[in-house]
Amino acid sequence: MQASGSTANSSPRWRLSASLIIVTPEAAAGEDYNVLMLKRTDAIAVATNQTVFPGGLLEVEADESVAWLQYFEEFGVLQASLRGLVLISEQRPTILAPQGTGCYDRFFKRSKIWAREITLRLAALRECFEEVGVLLCRNRAQVHQTAAVAQAAQLDADSLKTWQARVHSNPSDFLALCRHLEVVPDLWALHEWSAWASPAFVKNGYETVFYMVFLQSQPSLLIEPTEVKEGLWRSPLELLRLHQNQELFFLPPQIYELGRLYSINDFQKLCHFASQRGQLGCTMFMPVGYVCSDGMVFALPGDDLYVPEPHLVTKPIEFSGTVAELNARSKYLHRYESTTATDFQIHINIPTLNGHLVPKQLPNEKCKL
Repeated sequence: MQASGSTANSSPRWRLSASLIIVTPEAAAGEDYNVLMLKRTDAIAVATNQTVFPGGLLEVEADESVAWLQYFEEFGVLQASLRGLVLISEQRPTILAPQGTGCYDRFFKRSKIWAREITLRLAALRECFEEVGVLLCRNRAQVHQTAAVAQAAQLDADSLKTWQARVHSNPSDFLALCRHLEVVPDLWALHEWSAWASPAFVKNGYETVFYMVFLQSQPSLLIEPTEVKEGLWRSPLELLRLHQNQELFFLPPQIYELGRLYSINDFQKLCHFASQRGQLGCTMFMPVGYVCSDGMVFALPGDDLYVPEPHLVTKPIEFSGTVAELNARSKYLHRYESTTATDFQIHINIPTLNGHLVPKQLPNEKCKL
């Protein structure tokens, strides 16, 4: 096997983003909940029927504006409530690591240096409103509560359409919307779930933090037509089958996360698990690709084939044998393999990282995970 000889100077830049896994109870098909996924428009999709969780890019000027901190103070949000969102650990992925020495203290002194646990949550909530018109927020009476589930603001149809268009055109207007409604984005209902980065050989890749949030019922959606073709409320099992039947297309992070969700089919159990596990943080999954004679293998952290600096592997590593032969060479596995666009299998025989779930295999042999 031969690895790329790239250096740090040639490694690509990753754009920072955040996504929401929105979960609502639904007794159907043997599963107790549905999740929201969005089918991308043809203009921005990377493949036909590409489907994603709501989310998008961190907009630094809007999401990291010191005006947010001032607004939180005016609203009566306690510093301790914001500090409670910040995890201090040596194992934090770069996207969530302190942005400079002592940044957590400077954040609370109105510095322009923010804690990313807060600004990425703002980005995820803003993007959710931009894409589907769902505003998850708290009013003054709710701001000190510790509710397990979030609530969506109710706007009349004309106001919703107007504000969605404004925020889509100018992300800074998300703060203006919250001021107008006298609410704050519900940062506290978002549970840190996972973090993924595009492989280093992908140009203009992304680093994305996924947050999970729970609602008691499905909110009405207002689809933003330039980005979203359709909103889908489905169980993880249904979504994975739609992918296998080529009715939807998921990139690996979506498949992996849906596999994790498929291992718990109870809304309340998942809610409890996510709220407890979120305190353990997450490990960045930046896949390292291996090209085999009959497909590709992507190693993840903990795998024997994973490398210490995956951001430097700017070309897939070549292996002359088959996928099966490559797998046979390793003792510790945390990888996924793909031989076609829809044939996707996960192999993991190591303890899960950050107390997380193991992706569950689909029962139907034709619908492999």
